[in-house]
Amino acid sequence: MSTKNKKGSSFEEIQSAVIDILEGAPAWIILTHVKPDGDTLGSGSALYSLGASLGKKVFWGGVDPFPRGYFFLPEAGSYIPGIDPGELLHREGGAAIILDTSTEDRSLPGVRALSEKFPVINIDHHGDNELFGSLNWIDPAASSVGEMVWSLLSFWKKDYPLKTAEGLYTAIVTDSGNFTFSSTGEKTHRAAANLLSRGVAPERIEDLLRSNRSLPSLHLWGRAFERAEIHSSFAGVTWLFRKDFAETGSAPSETEFLVNELLTLRGISFAAFLVEEEDAVRASLRSKGDISAVEIAKAFGGGGHLNAAGCKIPLPLESAKDTLVELLEKINALRAAPSR
Repeated sequence: MSTKNKKGSSFEEIQSAVIDILEGAPAWIILTHVKPDGDTLGSGSALYSLGASLGKKVFWGGVDPFPRGYFFLPEAGSYIPGIDPGELLHREGGAAIILDTSTEDRSLPGVRALSEKFPVINIDHHGDNELFGSLNWIDPAASSVGEMVWSLLSFWKKDYPLKTAEGLYTAIVTDSGNFTFSSTGEKTHRAAANLLSRGVAPERIEDLLRSNRSLPSLHLWGRAFERAEIHSSFAGVTWLFRKDFAETGSAPSETEFLVNELLTLRGISFAAFLVEEEDAVRASLRSKGDISAVEIAKAFGGGGHLNAAGCKIPLPLESAKDTLVELLEKINALRAAPSR
């Protein structure tokens, strides 16, 4: 298993260090990343439930509000948008746990400074993680942070409630694309099997995840599908303007999984979904086969995984789309060029 931290500790050593911190901390402050998704929220929900079962004072939150589509997660009502971990740690003592967050920019401001005074556990599966915690556990081979937390609890040999198992299963199933993404491995399925043995009902979680869409969000997706284009024969691209959200009465969080639908187009191996924001365009990128989504994201200062990545393009939407399409045309030309 590939792991890394500032001291280059082994897998067992770093898990032991995480456990030591969690056992000794009277309070846990759990932090999600911006635009939280199923992995960061499911893992956060799981750890909240676990901490509460162990008698810890537990707080969790992040920069952005809790997405409506995940209100079914245990402890969702305890989530604090705009949480101040520094104030809580000064008052309660304890440790912060940052989940699925590769860069400081995707977390709350000041997390690196926080790690100089309090234990900050950085748990992530992005290979480009900036290692901004006081303890960094990074495993790019994992399908999800949910899988990593499951592994931690297995190593810890702690019993945990069904609430924790449901949070972990949600994290794993969403970030593995229902066990279809290339990051899915034997351990992913072992984790799922173990969680099912603890009482998780997969049909219930699937129903809560997929049969949870509002009518306005369906109208929003319709606008994106109507605009979908194919470029360079291998790339599906679509976009939404800021006004689309206001006109349909939808929230930005209701676009999760939309980009994956572009990969269902015949012959398409790369998908880009662009969303106009106030000062830039947020791009969600997905790929399959030999196309690297993360390399395309890095061209715009972003990051992520081989087949799932994201970035911000500091241009108006039309210009951002044209710039991305131009890059895709160059990539297609290189792919079509005869090898020497």
